[in-house]
Amino acid sequence: MAFITPLALAFAGLSIPIILLYMLKLRRRDVLVSSTLLWQRLLRDREANAPWQRLRRNLLLLLQLLILALLTLSLARPFVSAPSVASGSVVILLDASASMQARDVMDISSAPTRFDAACDAAHEVIAGIGSGDVATLVAVGPQPRVLASATGNKTLLHRTLEDVSPSNGAADWESAFALTSAGLVGAADTQVVIISDGALPDSLPSLPGRVRFVGVGGAGDNVAIAALATRAGPTGPQVFIRVVNYGEVDAEPLVEFSADGALFDARRLSVPKRSDAHNGASLTLTDLPYDMHVLQAQLSTEDSLPLDDVAWDVHVPPASGRVLLLSEGNLFLERALGALPDVELTRAAPDQPPSADEDYALYVYDAVTPTLPSGNLWLIGPQASLGDESSIKVGGFFTNTAISQIAADAPLLRYVDLSDLHILRARVVEPPPAARVLVEAEGGPLLFVAERPEGRLAVLTFDLRDSDLPLQIAFPILTANLVDWLLPQGAATFPLGEGRRSSLRPGDPVPLQPDPEAVEIIVTAPDSTRSSFPVAEKLPVFAATDQPGIYLVEQFDRSEKSLQSAAFAVNLFDETESDITPRESVRVGQTEVSSATREEEGRREFWPWLAGAALSVLVVEWWSYQRGTRR
Repeated sequence: MAFITPLALAFAGLSIPIILLYMLKLRRRDVLVSSTLLWQRLLRDREANAPWQRLRRNLLLLLQLLILALLTLSLARPFVSAPSVASGSVVILLDASASMQARDVMDISSAPTRFDAACDAAHEVIAGIGSGDVATLVAVGPQPRVLASATGNKTLLHRTLEDVSPSNGAADWESAFALTSAGLVGAADTQVVIISDGALPDSLPSLPGRVRFVGVGGAGDNVAIAALATRAGPTGPQVFIRVVNYGEVDAEPLVEFSADGALFDARRLSVPKRSDAHNGASLTLTDLPYDMHVLQAQLSTEDSLPLDDVAWDVHVPPASGRVLLLSEGNLFLERALGALPDVELTRAAPDQPPSADEDYALYVYDAVTPTLPSGNLWLIGPQASLGDESSIKVGGFFTNTAISQIAADAPLLRYVDLSDLHILRARVVEPPPAARVLVEAEGGPLLFVAERPEGRLAVLTFDLRDSDLPLQIAFPILTANLVDWLLPQGAATFPLGEGRRSSLRPGDPVPLQPDPEAVEIIVTAPDSTRSSFPVAEKLPVFAATDQPGIYLVEQFDRSEKSLQSAAFAVNLFDETESDITPRESVRVGQTEVSSATREEEGRREFWPWLAGAALSVLVVEWWSYQRGTRR
């Protein structure tokens, strides 16, 4: 045992005056009395209170000396050497990714999962920091969270750890390192403790101060679903699945397929050992139910990480691809439409309007004067005379076509760069009620969309020949986005322009494109949790996609009538998280940090226990004094 402040032991000298006070007694004044019969007790007391007398055994004296000894030792701050992981200004980076849910530590730890073992290691780090040290606790998940910031309150840190749970997504270590570096600016004696199974990228930057790595994890056996997708085939829906085996032995899991909750197929799939997400075993099924909406694939296997043994996909029925183009001839537009998959393009002259017997999913009018049919419409450079019954009012031309505003948050304009667009002139078109203007110039709208009872509508107010849009890469992208929205899709479509994007990873944000008449959007998570988003000018974004499964998106109008519903799937599909083989070291900057060198010599102080004991003895001393006084 040693002392941090040994000079404080000099306070032990205060025991001398305490002893002297017990030896030095009060002097009494002599008074003559007629008899000593009534003063015998006083005489005995006078003998005991002589100026100096031999020190006798006294409980109060012993208790007071013990209190002084305990307080002196507390001020000297005694400590013993003990293994320690961190000291000083400590930042604990606790891995809270999906791989930390692996149950492979039962044979080496009492904790059921890697995350529980990591929390136990974090408790040990917190218990080992000194009285003058501070610790910051960060949970590293898809979005790193600071759980406790620069505090020496061990009780608070321990209690905070009890409320942490792992996420279902990948850890964003880049953001966590940036957060840590910013938090340690100006701090002295800094140290970062990484508690993880080692699934960190190799391109992480360096960190200030010392870095320690505490590794957790046992075995690395895991079989995972790496991909699941459905598509339309010649005879109905088809499904593609890829299964990966990250273990050291070959596996043959049973793969079960369910359509809308009903099991329809199950078969064995041989997966070689130590495969990866690119060369695992694949399987394609072609005999799926024709009216399938949600597909679920389940691996019947016992491995360490059940999270990636199940996957979902939302089947989007193919669009009705019959598109009628009425144009005098526009090679750029014809090629852009003809290059789209699942589009059956038919071109007609302006003087050959469609007959009532022909049914097209989309009508495209290129600078012609149409008689508007019921259905989905794309008007390009509409003419002035559309007819009295048309709900679209068209005026003359305007030439101040410099773009003044773009709805950058609209998925219809995703990857569409209009910064270099030049337009000679455009028509003055009054958008119908509830239309959304996507691109606007100083003279009026250039592109707007709307939902009508007759169908969806998109209007490009200028003739393509009066602009350089067909010569830009933005034109085929814009065409694909518009046609993707205008063509009728199944009930599985969700945000505007993203009908074909039906699977996400945990933590991915989802932009919710509202219907023109919608006032509220409700998202129901796999655990039946409902999130409500009022429709405003800003595009709502749903970010609580941390649970794998199927999410339902519903839109309601002012009368609480359901306008449309959508669904999307969230799956893990992450090789970094599914490959749960624990690493022996991690790379931080240019340094390889090994878990074998994580301990260093530290100090374990116990002055708080001595101070508490002194307080307890003080209470006993007060009680003894009060008891003697009453006697």
